Amino acid sequence: MGFALPGPGGLCATSAEFWEIISTGSCHVERDGLFFGQVRTDMQDVKDRIPELPRKALALYSPVQWHGLVSLAEACADADLDWRSGALSEAAVLAARDGGDCWSAQYTDILRADRDKVTKDEINALGTRLALTGIPMDVANIQMSVLAATGPCFTVSNGCTSSAVQLGMAHRLIASGEIDVAVVTGADVFGLDFLRHYADLLDRYAELSAEDGVTVDAMEDAALSMHAQMRPYDKNSPGSNMGNGSITLVLESRAHAERRGAVPYARLLSQHTRRSPQFSAFAIDRAGAGMVQASRDAMAGFVEPDQIDYVNGGAEGDRVFHETESNIVHTLFGDRAARLPVTVQEACFGHNGGPLGNLGVAATSLMIRGDVVCPTAGCVDPADECAFDPVPGTTSRPQRVDHALSFNYTVGMISSAILLGKA
Repeated sequence: MGFALPGPGGLCATSAEFWEIISTGSCHVERDGLFFGQVRTDMQDVKDRIPELPRKALALYSPVQWHGLVSLAEACADADLDWRSGALSEAAVLAARDGGDCWSAQYTDILRADRDKVTKDEINALGTRLALTGIPMDVANIQMSVLAATGPCFTVSNGCTSSAVQLGMAHRLIASGEIDVAVVTGADVFGLDFLRHYADLLDRYAELSAEDGVTVDAMEDAALSMHAQMRPYDKNSPGSNMGNGSITLVLESRAHAERRGAVPYARLLSQHTRRSPQFSAFAIDRAGAGMVQASRDAMAGFVEPDQIDYVNGGAEGDRVFHETESNIVHTLFGDRAARLPVTVQEACFGHNGGPLGNLGVAATSLMIRGDVVCPTAGCVDPADECAFDPVPGTTSRPQRVDHALSFNYTVGMISSAILLGKA
């Protein structure tokens, strides 16, 4: 696993750095009173890890591509896979994307170009950047070319479940025998100026509502907080802090891992995606029917519900998830739900879209390997609606973890459940 996430000094890149953050529930989203997970990754960070890439080419890449290359290089090093010697020449390279800020920037640059003043070199650069960075395949194309890989390559854009879905696709490709190794990257960059302006509009919405005699908490309604720490499962959560970043995970068949003497973090047993039967794309199903079915499908043939030791939740600071996940966990696990640890680490880095599925699996895999449950980052005073154990505070809890579920949701109540176990 490799990362390009907010961290101490601005960058969390290695599995050791990632573990130090999530195991202590430390949050790295605040800067000068603004709560937004910013990643300090630039061209030099990529050059330090992949010196073969010329600066002329890197100058044409977007920040999300830089993030994706940093997490890719770190994941290859962590897995001890020498891509320079062809270790990933036949691997699948799969990317997960949610936001479109990087794409829209390329179109805006072209629209702003003055036909009478632009030079030939500038026109060429605009066209090249559009082809490389103005498409959903931006991260996958660049990673594929670095690895010179010949395996399957495609991008999934399915909101916040995108990388969870791609992990399922990688699992199926490996299980079918089509490939031995898959590199899965979730990456997104959201425009800070855009989000700040949107937050201002939400504040204005609250002001206009007050003039009409209606009290509205605009930040809560939009599940977006720019001026306070997100606190999943906490009574005082103001909403979600957004963030940027990239996470790359390497999946391989057991036979391939054994041949090269690799020691995996965990085993990905299954992944399923389902949707709640709502008639609106914005509806919230507080019963969580889609996640309940996805979880049951994921466990079928592998484990019974009473064999699940831990759940990595999908909460993002919006208080609607307190009730929703409580209902899901109670439906799945009955009276045992009250004692089941359900934690989430989004508040460490911000709600970053495409990487979220990989974030949950990376965190859960490390917990499985170490037989420990990390706390819910940002949770201090658990909400009464949380009918499970959110492990508040900043201390990890020793506990045997043989099997775990990882949850992810997206708009429209599309739900992904991933079942993991010891390797």
